[in-house]
Amino acid sequence: MKFISKYLLLLSGLLTCVSASGQDMLGATPGNYAGVNSIQLNPSGLLNSKTYLDVELFGLDVFVQNNALYMSNSQYSLSNFFKAGYQLPTHSEGYGTEQRVLYSYRTTRDKNAFVNLRINGPGAMLIWGRHAFALSTGFRTVISMHNVPYDVLNFSYLGLNYRPQQNINYIDNRPFRATAMAWGEIGVSYAYTFFARGFDVWSAGITMKRLLGVAGMYTKVNQINYTVLNDSTINVKNLDATVGLALPMNYNANTANTNPLIKGGGFGFDFGVTYQSLSRYHQEPYFNTLCAQPYEDYIYRIGFGLIDIGRIKFKTNATEMTINNRSSYWENVTHMPFGTIGGLLDTISYKFYGNKTSAYSGNSFNIWLPSALSLQFDYHFQKYWYVNSSLIYGFPMSKGSIVRPAELAITPRFETSMFEISLPVSLYDWTLPRVGLAMRVYGFTIGTDKLGGFFNFSNFTGMDIYFSIKLFFSKGNCRIKGPVHCGSTESKKIKY
Repeated sequence: MKFISKYLLLLSGLLTCVSASGQDMLGATPGNYAGVNSIQLNPSGLLNSKTYLDVELFGLDVFVQNNALYMSNSQYSLSNFFKAGYQLPTHSEGYGTEQRVLYSYRTTRDKNAFVNLRINGPGAMLIWGRHAFALSTGFRTVISMHNVPYDVLNFSYLGLNYRPQQNINYIDNRPFRATAMAWGEIGVSYAYTFFARGFDVWSAGITMKRLLGVAGMYTKVNQINYTVLNDSTINVKNLDATVGLALPMNYNANTANTNPLIKGGGFGFDFGVTYQSLSRYHQEPYFNTLCAQPYEDYIYRIGFGLIDIGRIKFKTNATEMTINNRSSYWENVTHMPFGTIGGLLDTISYKFYGNKTSAYSGNSFNIWLPSALSLQFDYHFQKYWYVNSSLIYGFPMSKGSIVRPAELAITPRFETSMFEISLPVSLYDWTLPRVGLAMRVYGFTIGTDKLGGFFNFSNFTGMDIYFSIKLFFSKGNCRIKGPVHCGSTESKKIKY
């Protein structure tokens, strides 16, 4: 088992190097100037915008969080990484001769980790009366480790020579998984106000995404029963697990293989509905130019969304292995010559089935996106002051799924067209409280959902930063000569 876990961690690292949010950019997505970014939580949010045209030039979102490994707060300082020639401090764990940068938490809790990179390419949003349209592009890399038993993590990180866990029969019946995927996506969004009467407005939206898989891997372990006898011997009494790989590598030579670059493809979608309770009685908009569209203010709004529903089927350079309730006795583990990834996979098949082929179960597999339920409540307190409450609840769709951690947040914000500041206060994965800060000056936004990650108040377990550069044009703000007659009966009008 040590080999499987160790190589999974290694392959996850390789995927990170291929491309390396906050997870949900809570300071940039819920507001009335979020524009095209609002589709990340709910595509129907396009119609909530105070702008009629929003163009994103570039955006970046980097998020890392785990409860398994950490850097001591006495050794961590963000400023050190800007010093020339700086080297990370290392330490010995007291077992073996290896020097390590990170410490491991020696608790018996299951271990979780989530790494999320989102690069938003060019994108745009346009509102035309009751209709809203958006085009989005991006590249994403996500790594998730969910419910990994502490004993498996300790052996993976510290090695088989971690003596406190030797000669103990571990039986892990609770399924756990590790998944990583890098992909590009092109999305087309449409939102429509299907009911507007009195003080009530309902809208719905959908985003369809074409997914282009660059790399992917997963493992799902349903049950494992094993004992580590010493630093080179493992007795696996039972293993029920599946592993899939589709990497930009030649498995038999450990060299890069980027031809073709795209290893798989698929489709995904987001769907959402939003209800708004207006502050004034709804009136059908009349306007003769797009910029003259009126904005209707609200008292509160409630949104419901399903996001990242979809999968990528990897068929190029892809292999899947299944160990179906088999046992194996591994001796001289540390001296086995695993020269290549292919050699490792062949050895696993041989040790569990007696030959090098029986464990291989296919040359294609699916990895599902980090699917989640998204709920939002936004209250307009007074004038420029708002407060937003959001719940993101991830759920896996299959054995090969990226598991998205849950997040519950309350975000007060001060918002004008030229300036916005918000303070996300969130509970991450139901256990970790966090405080963030985000600021927007016209079209430039920078923020974090974990402000503590930039300081050494506590041990460093992750960080979060995001920014966006865009142009937007506000409703009811036509910079043309002469008056704009919205609703005039004396000029040509468009009604929607």
